Amino acid sequence: MIHVGNIEFKVLHTPGHTCGGICLYSEKEKMLFSGDTMFRGSWGRTDLPTSSFEEIINSITNKLMVLPEDTIVYPGHGKSTMIKEEIPIYLELKPKEY
Repeated sequence: MIHVGNIEFKVLHTPGHTCGGICLYSEKEKMLFSGDTMFRGSWGRTDLPTSSFEEIINSITNKLMVLPEDTIVYPGHGKSTMIKEEIPIYLELKPKEY
């Protein structure tokens, strides 16, 4: 946990863009700082020496998409978004069960 004033952030290990990637989540404030893991409508680069497409998608689907849908996401670049706005993108990437 990281405390900034009265705000408490949980550190989420989200490898993919880099092997040591993290996101900072405040449940009380309903906000996530996603850095270069997730952007509005996309994910971070995975063509870097320690990056991995499989890991970034796993981090997003298993650690970020499980957060409350009304969580505001502040990425490292570009406009903010909400978890509920990103769900359709990542649902399409999951293997379909038949």
